[in-house]
Amino acid sequence: MSSPEPRQVAMDASPSRRSSVVQGAVVEPPPIRDAPADGGFLGWLQVAGSFALYFNHLGILNSFGAFQNYYETELLSSSSPSAISWIGSVQTFCFMTIAVIIGPLFDMGYCQTLVTAGAVFEIVGFMLTSISTKYWQILLAQGVCVGLGTCCLSIPSMAIVLLYFSKRRALAMATATVGSGLGSALYPLIFQRLVRQVGFGWAMRTMGFLSFAMCLFALAVLRPRKSLEKPTWQTGGFSWRWFIDQSAFKERSYIIYSVAIFFNNVAFFIPSYHLQSYALTNGMRGVELASYLLTIMNAASIPGRIFPSYVADKAGPVDTYIVVCTLSSATIFYWISVSGTAGNVAFAIMWGLFSGGAVALANVVLTSITPDLTRLGTRLGMVSIVKGIGSLIGPPISGAILDGASKYLGVQLFSAFGMMLTAVLMLSLRLGLVRRAMLPNCDLGQDKGEREPPRADVA
Repeated sequence: MSSPEPRQVAMDASPSRRSSVVQGAVVEPPPIRDAPADGGFLGWLQVAGSFALYFNHLGILNSFGAFQNYYETELLSSSSPSAISWIGSVQTFCFMTIAVIIGPLFDMGYCQTLVTAGAVFEIVGFMLTSISTKYWQILLAQGVCVGLGTCCLSIPSMAIVLLYFSKRRALAMATATVGSGLGSALYPLIFQRLVRQVGFGWAMRTMGFLSFAMCLFALAVLRPRKSLEKPTWQTGGFSWRWFIDQSAFKERSYIIYSVAIFFNNVAFFIPSYHLQSYALTNGMRGVELASYLLTIMNAASIPGRIFPSYVADKAGPVDTYIVVCTLSSATIFYWISVSGTAGNVAFAIMWGLFSGGAVALANVVLTSITPDLTRLGTRLGMVSIVKGIGSLIGPPISGAILDGASKYLGVQLFSAFGMMLTAVLMLSLRLGLVRRAMLPNCDLGQDKGEREPPRADVA
């Protein structure tokens, strides 16, 4: 007898299975058919490939604070901090919003093609940035071109690990996301050291060669599991439904999650963008250690990804994510009182620890509330639009606040309350899951998407 389809397994879950929510674990998604038992050698090889891709997308995006400081003081000194922050925001916007197309393409089996395109976009972007001298040139090369490259790498790195693991999913995902922590620690070091020794041009070229090498490694080891058939491009064979999972809009858990992630991304990048410039105006002017604060923060995010993810495998990803977001908000409130070398270093370490957990767990939370993993890439792409909008407007708003007040208090409060609102919304999601588990037969306690009969055509 053939095994039931993944969506059917999720919807036919018994009340006893749903009760696991009350004990701290969200309802487990159905296992992927024919997948190795919780990873295996092939599964952990995918973690290694995902590690390399995380090194090349979030590792690059989280390094923009080093560029922000350099552009403000050297190459683009005539531009305002708000205008310069648009370069990083556009980069992050491209990284996230284009994923609405990248996600379904991953589900259709174009993983290697996406990684190849990402490698080409990134190295071309770095090379063009190395010869750029004007604001609009850097905006197009580093903001748009590199941003498109990171987008092509994002969904493959996120989805492929989640499809190979079940019980140790959070830990495996956290191990992969360590790549972004390592990349965001090394890229600023490489840039700051080489820009003094060989100049801006060769510093950017070196980073481009490094990103290309990491992509080649990922291409060599990634073995995606195909969950959907590729659509035919004949008349009637292709539909935009391949790119949108309409059932997601009927699930309150997905909607609440998406709104929470929006506010998370509005607030998330602000501390890293202004970490160095704040330190230079609050007790670290002339202190060489100030140039390494971003590296310290990103290095601290490595254990910050591993430990919360280990806890999430035991206590549940939603509960752990709520705690991580709450501590992240509290850390930014602490930032308001920081002055001097010790305070700035302490904030960099604390923010790295807690924000690292937020990065590692966000996609695990989405996986835990997704009833049909054959559409995981599509849902990751859909929520990435929300992420991209938040990331696009967050840093420029903070830059505008800084331009208007010439003080960091407004910037810090804006970021802290954004993270706090994320925690509150995720708590609402958690309470909804508990209510659904306690009242499994009550329509008011279930998402509309779960009351629909299984679809024969997932497209």
